[in-house]
Amino acid sequence: MSGKLKFLLSFLIFLWIAGFMIEFVIPYFGFGAFLFPFLKNFYGNVCHQQPEKTIAISSHSMLVCARCGGIYFGAFLSSLIILVAKFQKSLPTKYFFIAGVPMLADVLLYSFGVYSYSKTVAFLTGLLLGSAAFLYFYDALLILFREKEKKEVK
Repeated sequence: MSGKLKFLLSFLIFLWIAGFMIEFVIPYFGFGAFLFPFLKNFYGNVCHQQPEKTIAISSHSMLVCARCGGIYFGAFLSSLIILVAKFQKSLPTKYFFIAGVPMLADVLLYSFGVYSYSKTVAFLTGLLLGSAAFLYFYDALLILFREKEKKEVK
C-alpha cells in the first residue's frame, strides 16, 4: 500500500477523533459550535454516550464513552505506526481475540457487579482492542489491493 493511502487512513481516523473531541475545541476556537448538535447525534449512532462513562475535563466531555474513545485512539496509534513501519505479514487471528479478552473481562466483571466502572480501564482495554483491530483492518486492505493488482495484471 502506498504511503499516500497510509497517510489517508491516518488522516481519516484523526478527523473521526477530532469530531468526538469537538467539545474541547469549541471554547478556544468557537468555529465548531454549529457542528456540535449534528456531531452529538452522529456519534450517538456508534456509542451509547452515557455521561457517567465519558471522559470529561472541566465541563467538556467527549462525544463517545471512554471505551469507544480508547478503541478509536488505539486505531489511530496503530495507523501512525503503520506509516513508519513495514507491515507485510498477516497476523494470526488468535492475536485479535487475545486483544479482546481484557475488554470482554472488563465488561463482564462490571456487568456482574464485581467492581464499579473505571473510565481508565475502559479506555485502556479499548485502546488495546482498537490497536489490534486496525492491524487486522489494514491487513484486509493489503489483501484487497493485492487481489486487485492480480486482476489488473491478467
